[in-house]
Amino acid sequence: MSSASAARALAQLWSKAGLPDDSLKAIALTGQDCLPSSFLLSEVAQATIGASALAAAQLLALRTGAPLVQVTVDSKDAAAEFRSEQLATLDGEVGKVWDALVGQYRAKDGGWLRPHTNWKHHKLGLLKMLGLPETTGKKELARAFAARDANEVAEQAMKQGLVVTALRSFEQWDATPQGKVASKLGGPVKLERLQPRPPKPLPPLNSRRPLEGVRVLDLTRVIAGPTAGRTLAAYGADVLWVTAPHLPTLPGLDADTSRGKRTSQLDLRPSCPADRATFTSLLKSADVLLQAYRPGALASLGFSTPELLEINPDLVYATLSAYGEEGEWSQRKGFDSLVQFAVGINEAEGRAYGEFVGRAEEEFEPKAMPCQALDHGSGYLLAFGIQAALHRRATEGGAFKVENSLLGTATWLRSFGRAPSSAFSHPLETKEELQARGGIEELVGFSGGRLESVRHAARFEGAEVGWRSAPRGYNDVAPAWLEL
Repeated sequence: MSSASAARALAQLWSKAGLPDDSLKAIALTGQDCLPSSFLLSEVAQATIGASALAAAQLLALRTGAPLVQVTVDSKDAAAEFRSEQLATLDGEVGKVWDALVGQYRAKDGGWLRPHTNWKHHKLGLLKMLGLPETTGKKELARAFAARDANEVAEQAMKQGLVVTALRSFEQWDATPQGKVASKLGGPVKLERLQPRPPKPLPPLNSRRPLEGVRVLDLTRVIAGPTAGRTLAAYGADVLWVTAPHLPTLPGLDADTSRGKRTSQLDLRPSCPADRATFTSLLKSADVLLQAYRPGALASLGFSTPELLEINPDLVYATLSAYGEEGEWSQRKGFDSLVQFAVGINEAEGRAYGEFVGRAEEEFEPKAMPCQALDHGSGYLLAFGIQAALHRRATEGGAFKVENSLLGTATWLRSFGRAPSSAFSHPLETKEELQARGGIEELVGFSGGRLESVRHAARFEGAEVGWRSAPRGYNDVAPAWLEL
């Protein structure tokens, strides 16, 4: 398959964001689809990474007055970056990503269930709901699921704030109320002007780094939101990643997604007024707030959209959620693997793979995509939307909201079409193969360890792009911005 659908998708994103159409001539998408999937994941990777990279080039041209630099994204490089957490190592070890209970399980009615137990409180909550001890293993969990109907378990879990979902086909998902909401999204990124303001140009550049001097307050966790922040950091932004000491962490992921950022910790709960005051001070001079709380959660802490604009009337406010801000699923917790399972992707992938290997109908099993494509796609789409908003803020004026959801990305992914089942024969590139062609870089990472990770897939002619450093942990620096 060629990159034609990637180019079309990128052009549609670009036009809908209100960016100059003639800039599209500065992007080249090369190579062919190369990931083992019935979905065109390499093209999704090219389109999202390419859109983000071209937006950075657009900002560089705006700030320097020079012609747009050429940007190239090859499919193999994009596919590797969509697998960054699979390929990154810290002191030679791949980080642990999945809890032992994560997987797919048969239910009593013949359906399938997938729990997400990476966070300890989600895991213990699920075991308590099922009447199982904390020492439960996969076999015991499988027996418990096999005694219950899939939708019954999933609905009970979701009502308790836990993260389990039942498998659906595309047809079943599209018939749900949330599936109907998704069909009306109109694209994976929503860019909305929140209020009129005078144009606010970005500060003068002292380098060829497109986002130098842009201040990004990153409150996200796991993969999608942190990937957006990491991408902005690659383009030169001062990204301050703020976590809280009482929240769980995933070092196996965080070492990779925190590249280029500075880290600090603040507790935004009402019981910590000093930290809240510090956060408010940071927000006043931020260009971007990037957050992935469930819809309404940040507002419940006293930082609703009107309150944010009261603090910073020129803010670019970027939000990420699992299922979007509308519909009855808007308050449900979700992760890439669960959204894939819920909306039909894993069912369709399993059917296609079964055809490829000659599996009988009664042997059907769902199959996950070979990468967390919803997470990574959402990350680059958010980075694109944020930069589009910065461009419009500088040229038109206004505070902006940039909205994306994993569901929106999943719905958009379907629009690319499908690859033939023979695509499952594509081999996954190993770290050694990627390293041999110059696709791995080395930094000092968490705890001073040797962090080897995937280079940014976009190649720029005439811009300085990439990560110069990585944090040593979660609370490396005082919560303050770098001097402009």
